[in-house]
Amino acid sequence: MTANTRQFLAFTTFTLGWSFIASLALGLHIHPVAIFAVWIIGFVWGVAYVIGGQADADLLLKRWLQLMGATVLAGAMIAAFLS
Repeated sequence: MTANTRQFLAFTTFTLGWSFIASLALGLHIHPVAIFAVWIIGFVWGVAYVIGGQADADLLLKRWLQLMGATVLAGAMIAAFLS
């Protein structure tokens, strides 16, 4: 089995497992926004972990969350200037 095949199988297994856990959480009537927030953060970290390992996953998640924060801040500033 090639390295690409192993990586693809790891990605597929992670994606299916992570989505199944989210499905179980929805079945427990947890608020969907809370599930989505945890799911998307875990998905970004998990995919990066499969591709590059823990250090790369930690760095990608950190940069991605910084980008999301900057986007919210920029949107709030634009909204404040337009109001």
